[in-house]
Amino acid sequence: MIIENIQQYIDLYDTERYLFYVIGPKAKKRGYLTFDEFYKICMWKSARQKNNYLKNKDIVEKVTKKVFAEKEESKKIEILCKFNGVSIKTASAILTVVFPKEYGIIDERCLDVLNKYSIKISKYASVKNWLKYLGIIRKLAKDNKRIPRDIDMALFAMHREIQEKTKENLYKKYAIKRK
Repeated sequence: MIIENIQQYIDLYDTERYLFYVIGPKAKKRGYLTFDEFYKICMWKSARQKNNYLKNKDIVEKVTKKVFAEKEESKKIEILCKFNGVSIKTASAILTVVFPKEYGIIDERCLDVLNKYSIKISKYASVKNWLKYLGIIRKLAKDNKRIPRDIDMALFAMHREIQEKTKENLYKKYAIKRK
C-alpha cells in the first residue's frame, strides 16, 4: 500500500514541532495566518472550542495581519480574543507559535509554578494578568539566556514534575503498588 503525502503525515505526527518549525515561520514571513494554520494552533491549545474556531474562517487572514503589525501588546491580545472561541490562553498560543522569541503561552500550570516560587501572579486570565506574565517570562528568559517560549515550556515541565512527585507521595501514603 502506498500512502499519498506520507511526509506530510510524518511531519504532522509531532504537532507541536510542526506548529513551531513549519507553521510559525511561514506565518511570520508571510505576515498573517491562513485559516488552516489558525485552526491547527487553536485545536492544539484547546479542542473544546472547535465549532467556534470554524466560524472565523473568512476573517483569519485579515485579522492576523492586523495583529502581527500591531505594536501595542494589549491590543494584539485583545484583537485575537475577538475571534470566536479564542481566549487569552489560546491567543497567547497563537502569538507564541509565530513569535516564540517574544512570547510564551500562559497556562494555569505555569502560573502555579511561578506562585510556588513566590512570584505572585493571579491565575485569572485577563489582559492585565497576561501582560504581567509576559513581563515575568521575558525577564526569566533574559536572566537565563533563553527565549520566552523556553520559559513557558520549563514552567510546564516543572509543574508536571511537581505533580509526579505528588503522585509518588500518594503511592507511599496509601501504599499503592505501581506496575
